[in-house]
Amino acid sequence: MSETRDASPRAKTPVPTGLALSALNPVFRERPHEILDVLRAEEPVHKDRQFDRVVLTRYEDVSTVVGDRSMQVDPRKSRPGSFARIAQNVDENYRPSMLNMDDPDHKRLRGLVTQGFNLRSVEAMRPRIEAIANTLMDELATKPGFDVIEDYAGPLPTIVIAEMLGIDPADQKDFKRWSDELVHSFNPIRTPEQTASLLHAQKSLHDYLLGVVNDRRINRGSDLVSLLVAAHQDGEKLSEAEIVSTVNLLLAAGNITTTDLIGNGVLALLRNPDQLEKLRQRPDLARNAVEEMLRFDPPVASTGRTPPASITLGGVEIAAGQSMNCSILAANHDPAIHQNPDRFDIERADTRHFAFGGGAHFCLGAPLARAEAQIAIPMLFARFPKLRLDPAHSLEHKPAPVFNGLKDLWVRVD
Repeated sequence: MSETRDASPRAKTPVPTGLALSALNPVFRERPHEILDVLRAEEPVHKDRQFDRVVLTRYEDVSTVVGDRSMQVDPRKSRPGSFARIAQNVDENYRPSMLNMDDPDHKRLRGLVTQGFNLRSVEAMRPRIEAIANTLMDELATKPGFDVIEDYAGPLPTIVIAEMLGIDPADQKDFKRWSDELVHSFNPIRTPEQTASLLHAQKSLHDYLLGVVNDRRINRGSDLVSLLVAAHQDGEKLSEAEIVSTVNLLLAAGNITTTDLIGNGVLALLRNPDQLEKLRQRPDLARNAVEEMLRFDPPVASTGRTPPASITLGGVEIAAGQSMNCSILAANHDPAIHQNPDRFDIERADTRHFAFGGGAHFCLGAPLARAEAQIAIPMLFARFPKLRLDPAHSLEHKPAPVFNGLKDLWVRVD
């Protein structure tokens, strides 16, 4: 008897969409490339109707969008019900920080802020970053193990930015606590308790920084707040509200991303001992190693843009005002750009990535984040040559939209 087969075409497996493409999905949170690789291959310009957004996963498309200065980032310019409005909790009281501000306001504010936050200032901080890293490691030297995130990668950038801002050392404990709570401002699904903590931190930090700003108007120093107070361009100055908002942005967006960069970088080296040994033997590879960390496991998962007019991308029409979600994770692992993209290689010749965004909104704090990682990561392995993952603790990422970082990273040093 001959075998019979069903000749009817099989239904195509639906591509991942909606919640499956968010940190609320445990698979996406822990193993994002299992999902993003499928999306890039099947629907690289994907219309996610659950969240009214278009998700881009190819390097070429992401490059086109983030490099286009006509694209908008202010979520108020996206259409009602869009992903951008939901993610940013847009209501009638919403006021964008520089991160979500369009020209001409963005250009004016960034031009003024850049004067007080430039590469020269960052390079001058390198010896101090080393000293802070050493002090933190001194406190860990007697312990058999510790949490890299809580004990090292977290406090380092907070202390650095506090000193750059000229915060009184006696106030730094409160300052760090408020800074840590600001991360909830990027979480659209925060709990009532998290919202209460965020509001308290915002008010406390606002009142504190306002006092610092008013003091610097009289007692000018060389710190970042003094430079922001003094910054001027074409006769314009930063208002008190703009200075406070900018400092809040540096704290909320800058500190957590640097913490995650250091944590992700340490984990990548621990999981790839051949690359760790290479870095030990060749410290000159530190700068390229950090760029590979930013490509391989970036601290920011995605960035958003909104087209002011309808466009066509990859043969797909995108309406004016529709949110576009550019996946940094996916673009950084696009095999069309990077050979063996899932291999961590600190000698990789082409480490192009979008970890700091691009175009007009390229991250203002990129030089500082790079410097902190280039210094902190090699120093950690030099101080603790037996550093290894603690098998008693599992690895888990934070369920935080936009960000890509570990809840904790427990290691043994004995």
